[in-house]
Amino acid sequence: MFCLVLLGTLQLLLIANPLATAQAADLNPNPPYLTEAPGPPIKLDLTNLPGGPTHQKFGIATHPWWLDVFEDTFISYFKDLKLTVVRLPFEWKVFEPQQGVYNWSREDRLMKRLNDEGFEIVAEFVTVPVWASSNKEVCVNADFQCRLNPQYKPNLGRAAEAVVKRYPFIRYWEFWNEPDIWPNMGSKDISDYAPYLKVFYDGAKRADPTVLVAASTLNGPVYVDWLYRYSDSTFGMRPWDAITYHPYNYDGVLEPSTQKAMSIHKPRIDYLRQLMVQYGDANKPIWLTEIGWEEQPNIQAQNVVDAFNFVASRPYITIATVHMLHDWEGERYGLMRVSVDIFGKRDLNKNDTFVPKQPYYDTVKNYNKRLLPTQPNSTADMLVFSETQLTVRDAFKKAWLRGGIELFGFPKTGQFYERNPSDGKYYLVQYFERVRMEYHPEFKGTPNEILYGLLGNQLLVERGLLNQFGTATNGPALPETKPATTSDRLVWFQQTQHILWGPFLDAWNKQGGLAIVGLPKTQVFEEKNPDDGNTYLVQYFERARMELHPGRNGSPAVILFGLLGNDRLRLQGRILDNNQPNLSDYYNPALPQFS
Repeated sequence: MFCLVLLGTLQLLLIANPLATAQAADLNPNPPYLTEAPGPPIKLDLTNLPGGPTHQKFGIATHPWWLDVFEDTFISYFKDLKLTVVRLPFEWKVFEPQQGVYNWSREDRLMKRLNDEGFEIVAEFVTVPVWASSNKEVCVNADFQCRLNPQYKPNLGRAAEAVVKRYPFIRYWEFWNEPDIWPNMGSKDISDYAPYLKVFYDGAKRADPTVLVAASTLNGPVYVDWLYRYSDSTFGMRPWDAITYHPYNYDGVLEPSTQKAMSIHKPRIDYLRQLMVQYGDANKPIWLTEIGWEEQPNIQAQNVVDAFNFVASRPYITIATVHMLHDWEGERYGLMRVSVDIFGKRDLNKNDTFVPKQPYYDTVKNYNKRLLPTQPNSTADMLVFSETQLTVRDAFKKAWLRGGIELFGFPKTGQFYERNPSDGKYYLVQYFERVRMEYHPEFKGTPNEILYGLLGNQLLVERGLLNQFGTATNGPALPETKPATTSDRLVWFQQTQHILWGPFLDAWNKQGGLAIVGLPKTQVFEEKNPDDGNTYLVQYFERARMELHPGRNGSPAVILFGLLGNDRLRLQGRILDNNQPNLSDYYNPALPQFS
């Protein structure tokens, strides 16, 4: 949001844009209020999205230049408010200050921290670097006035590809912020925005075809209709997966029942949905990435409840973020005020502190933003486990079916993005009782699309038997003596200098060998099982722990795979000693996904 007086934005847009007037002649500038969500029901594509407990996500809009200063403070407030999405600008001018030279220092620090803390990120790609502008003398002092030089379209595409590749956990991208009011990025003519939207979209999809890219609007249906018409006639396709809309009620539209101003422009949101349905985009969602009010805190509190209730009644709205956490020198939309009044006086600085505006702050905090859906039915793409109230989808489902309960166990988390300590990269993962599965899109369509995390290695490192480089340092992980002879019942692994024999070898061969179980990392030794308290002969592998369980009533001993997924989740505090999810952690991927 920019500090502008925008009265009658629809009329201003039509006056400023004769083409928009002609194209929007059949649109209703004052759409009616609907008591129910316009149909049809939306069918969302959830491919590679984190498997949170609800598909409607409530969050906060923030800004990297302030988050960088108040990082710990802001994150603690985000968590106190129980907001799961953080929406913030991702500035091209910052990460590519010189042509072809990327500086990821700020973005690496902030984006990875947000992901590691459990937030989903909506990144708003915005600003033109001075070197890529056609009005450098203006652009150097005024981002809002920058004009992108068309000769740098390929650079924009490469930048889009680079950011999506570098941050695979950012699944939601907006291209620009309110382009309908940027003088050189769409306010005068849609042709100033749509071609660059397509360049960004194409670059993002080269990096990851499943990432979601949204077109942006402040004005709503008129601008989006213009975008549809232009894109269909010029590109023969629509370069967006969602529409992001800021439904500020500048027009003062009234609630029919109370004759008071609506909290957000509800008729225009529903009208935008109807427009998208008419254009055949019924399964593309709307993201409301800015909702907020410069009002007294009691009015802000009333408005946010009304707005959130409206969002909850509209399943086609999948993201709603409040603008914003705090006041600053130019706006008073915040959930908190600055301790010392700085409005119109000076810039916010690192020494400032914040005070929650009550009752606005606590109203957002206490609103139930995580209503669990009822248990879904299994589908061709999804397995449903009532035992853990979790689902297994897409590539994870295919991989799980190859081993089932016996090899992998029940799911213990939903899908989420986690850094692999072996290579430092982030992958979409899902934990099961015995394994962590990692999705590798670079191997899509091959047996290696899902790889199995090195949980055996990680636990041995954490227990001091391996160092951080995977080299044995202690106890049963130390090298064994090479046997004088080997056979099909006794195998020597030179890579780790360990022996695999008897029932452990049989189980290793049966359950996938190197690909699934990995190399042996210890000798066979006795260890207490943390789940049942009994002591067994065990052997650790890169991805698993095998346990030799004695037979009962004369039956032979059997090899069972240890619950390494559970072990790891306990160490992370995500499940408790009884293997149930830690319900006190609001950002825990092990929380139930349905009731």
